[in-house]
Amino acid sequence: MKFSPLLSVGTVLLAAMALAWSELYLPVRESMKLDVVRLAVQMSRDRAETRRLRESLGRVHDELADLTAELQKLSGQLASAFSDDLYLVVNPSTNRLSMRRGEQVIMEAVISTGSNDTLDREGRKWVFETPRGVLSVVRKKKDPVWLKPDWAFLEKGEPVPPVHSPLRREKGVLGNYMLDLGGGVMIHGTPAENLLGRSVTHGCIRVGKDDLAVLYDSVPPGTKVYIY
Repeated sequence: MKFSPLLSVGTVLLAAMALAWSELYLPVRESMKLDVVRLAVQMSRDRAETRRLRESLGRVHDELADLTAELQKLSGQLASAFSDDLYLVVNPSTNRLSMRRGEQVIMEAVISTGSNDTLDREGRKWVFETPRGVLSVVRKKKDPVWLKPDWAFLEKGEPVPPVHSPLRREKGVLGNYMLDLGGGVMIHGTPAENLLGRSVTHGCIRVGKDDLAVLYDSVPPGTKVYIY
């Protein structure tokens, strides 16, 4: 067979690669219990996934900015639509309440709203969220007494008493005043004002003592409450 320099060089390169494989890769894999090639491939895939996620986060950030701008626009339209009426605006996302007349903000307050937690007991389910939508102040009450619902007992692992049991009545929990929005949702006070600004309630709107007094004196029954 005729001698070929190219074939000889190729043979030498293949031999060198085989030697490197046996002398470097296999010992490293055996000693570290790692497959270096697979590890390199996985690292490459992880880098590609990281780049993809960064691009996705950028798009989400832009969409969130657009939604925020739209929300501010709608808020302004809402205010202008009720220029002659007093109304309340509640934002559970930021835990803020404002009393307004048209575009004028008369008062702002730090509040607490629904935790969005779920309770499953005895085949029943409760979701503790502050409902979104347009509600109205149905009635107001001074020194309100809390009539504890079934979940208040089940949550603590206590037996549920009869509907008219005195065990259901608890004073002092709702503060000095209460504005009833219907459906079990209220604006009321709290003995734990240190938790204001956090989403910790079972759906009601907790307000600090001083701000609650202003609301009670200023907001008549029938006032619209916009929760968004």
